[in-house]
Amino acid sequence: MEFYLDTAYLHEIQEIASWGVLRGVTTNPTHVAKAGIRNLRAHIQEICWTVDAPISVEVVTIDADEMVTQGLNFATWSPHIVVKLPTVPAGLKAMTRITRTTATASCEDCAHFEGCPIRARFASHNELTRTPEVNATLIFTANQAMLALAAGASYVSPFVGRLDAIGEDGIPLIADIAQILRVQQDTGKIIAAALRHPIHVTAVAKAGAHIATISYDILRQLIQHPLTDQGLSSFMADYERSRKQ
Repeated sequence: MEFYLDTAYLHEIQEIASWGVLRGVTTNPTHVAKAGIRNLRAHIQEICWTVDAPISVEVVTIDADEMVTQGLNFATWSPHIVVKLPTVPAGLKAMTRITRTTATASCEDCAHFEGCPIRARFASHNELTRTPEVNATLIFTANQAMLALAAGASYVSPFVGRLDAIGEDGIPLIADIAQILRVQQDTGKIIAAALRHPIHVTAVAKAGAHIATISYDILRQLIQHPLTDQGLSSFMADYERSRKQ
């Protein structure tokens, strides 16, 4: 399973990217607002430079035409942009149109434009102009996921924790969508979202999610265990004693 960060804070992204385990980032309007971002394009381009992997950027409208306009604009910012759309009727309309339209990643005004190896790599494969990928978000049923995939989405994002918060178990939804993908031989990927604790991460991996997008705090918890800390402390203490013998 791949690990994404669900954040817009650049310092969080930079730290986890340095671990070598980060495979993408998902953002949303709430994350952007919390991070106090004023120039969204410049900020997203900096994230793309840091991660060199898919970055989901969400539209901020409920009108299908405006979704298409915003989404295609996002796709020009970087070849890594994935357009994030809500799974509602207007969103399905926009998914269908965006995934049938080409957009060129001009990377206009990117601070890393000159000599950018990421851009050069995409250009060498003639992939700067492409049909943008779509991440269908706010999914709470398998039927919503199937409709999003039918509309052209490459990723579907079921919100596990939000289902748990209203007394439903979100993990079976992941398993249902994973089974549907297998039976239908669909190439879509599940991004398990709204994960609230490390147990959720283990559970969605077992249920068949391809990606877990999680907060910085939860991702750090995945690596932590008191016995690991005790063991390391013991090893280092023994090493220091051996040096003095």
